Amino acid sequence: MIAPHVEEITVSDRTVLRSRVWEPPNSTAVALIRTPYAAKRHDAIGRAWAARGYTCLIQDVRGRYSSDGTWEPYRNESADGGDTVDEVARRRPQLPIVLYGASYAAHTALEAARAAHAQVAAVIVAVPVLGPAETTVDGAGTLQIRHRVGWWHRHGVARTTHDGLSDRDLTLRTRQVTELGVDAAARAWGWPAHTSRAWRRIWSAPRVDPAVRYRHVHAPLLTISGDNDFFDHDAKRLAQTWPSGPSHLASGPWGHGLTADSAPGLHEQVRSAGGLAAVIDPWLNVHGLPGRPAQWTSPLSPLHRTSSIFDPAVRTWIHERITS
Repeated sequence: MIAPHVEEITVSDRTVLRSRVWEPPNSTAVALIRTPYAAKRHDAIGRAWAARGYTCLIQDVRGRYSSDGTWEPYRNESADGGDTVDEVARRRPQLPIVLYGASYAAHTALEAARAAHAQVAAVIVAVPVLGPAETTVDGAGTLQIRHRVGWWHRHGVARTTHDGLSDRDLTLRTRQVTELGVDAAARAWGWPAHTSRAWRRIWSAPRVDPAVRYRHVHAPLLTISGDNDFFDHDAKRLAQTWPSGPSHLASGPWGHGLTADSAPGLHEQVRSAGGLAAVIDPWLNVHGLPGRPAQWTSPLSPLHRTSSIFDPAVRTWIHERITS
């Protein structure tokens, strides 16, 4: 079994970011994941990419866990991600780079692709957070104060993740935001200035227009969403408007935890159909990257917009052409 090692990358402002790296013999590509949720907790993902023949780097974002700097959600992911991709490409010049991430890490992948000077071979995002504005309002336009208060308490304030608030405290803090306003509530909670600044920014941030923001990213995109995910509307918006390369959407009747938090029996149904890997691996292969081929990709590969939808009624993936 491959043991991970730590690799340091110094970005433009001299901040050192650290990654856990799985490097199999005769690696033929790189998978890069940048996460605020502790690289050490992603070992299973690192091993899975290494088993495909990828060198997998899982990096703690600035100010989280092993990486230096100050953590301000959504502030540094473009610059830090671009610098990281460029340095990975410099150190491994013969290996194509795949950017991968789920939730906030999907945001970091998209921002890294946008900022990198080095060529990115592919981008894979699952249940993606496009930007801070998309976390505050759902697809129907409903404010999500309670969700944001809970996430920021757990993940937004410190170097490491805190325990969640009780229902009582979460209700109290939600009411404080409503009655006192965003700034005054953060002051009442005793948040440090840089956290309060980042918290304030999310409520005034513009929504992401993928066709504009990612217009210079010339890489194929695989978006994995779930019908019951809070960000499903934005994931589909991303897949449908990806401007500069092929876009494939994989989806099914699950939520933000993908099949892990799906309805009873659905996880086993998806697994019996090959799991998400039944889409990811053939998709990688058709784009010239390490991954097991599959017959279904042949008619879809020339198309710009395609999809794979899991249908529990027949317990299989349905692959569709969307546009030519």
